[in-house]
Amino acid sequence: MRYFNTALTALIDFIMTPLSVLGPPWTLFVISMLAGVLMLLIFRLTSNQAKIKEAKDKMQAHLLEVLLFKNSPRIILSAQKNLLRYNARYMRLAFTPMLFMILPVSLLLVHLDGWFGYRTLKTGESAIVSVKLSEEGPRLMSQISLEADKGLLVETPPLRIPETGEIDWRVRAEAPGDHYVTLRTADHTVQKKIIVSQTGFIRLSRSMVGSSLMDIILNPGDNPIEPGAFINKIEIGYPAREIKILGWRSHWLVLFFVISVAGGFAFRKIMKTEI
Repeated sequence: MRYFNTALTALIDFIMTPLSVLGPPWTLFVISMLAGVLMLLIFRLTSNQAKIKEAKDKMQAHLLEVLLFKNSPRIILSAQKNLLRYNARYMRLAFTPMLFMILPVSLLLVHLDGWFGYRTLKTGESAIVSVKLSEEGPRLMSQISLEADKGLLVETPPLRIPETGEIDWRVRAEAPGDHYVTLRTADHTVQKKIIVSQTGFIRLSRSMVGSSLMDIILNPGDNPIEPGAFINKIEIGYPAREIKILGWRSHWLVLFFVISVAGGFAFRKIMKTEI
């Protein structure tokens, strides 16, 4: 899974890097439209288009029947029954392509969150470096320390929480650039990159995780932490990014779904797809 993540990250970076000059709002707009076309293509290739069109035509016909025969309860009841039946058939036909979409779209969202979910630290800003220990970790809690390179300043002593196996430090950005914090345990050292930039729009890796398959899938930006380090997760508290498009400010996921769905509907006739 690690190699798959690396390859997928490289592919998305290859697409995103030239687009990033547009800035977060317009890059998100372009990526969302492309995702809408991709989802439309998956829907077309994995669905029975003829049966979907038939179900939609039948639904429209029975809906028209309800509108035309308002004074005939018997006809209306029959039309409503058929309307529900063909609606259920449509939902069943649409279910299969939706299953095919779930995995690629979910992976895409995980990787795009590194671009749109958070922004880099600016000079003078602080962030929390949070460490979650493995089950064996709390007994070594007092031996774990944090060091930072010249571009960062560790502002606070460690806040140790034995009940949850967590240690927190506050770190301040002193200079722009790619900087590292180093966690030292009894026998291991683990480094995590922190990016400081005034204007940069780049991919961020917020969390570095252990070797759990699900953790690796959900946090693709860094190589896994070695099991012997007794650390399950290192997380950098980058500021959340809000994106504004045409006066609408929202979380990037909301904008992504709105734009991608709109893109899918906009291109459905060009791609001759029934949805």
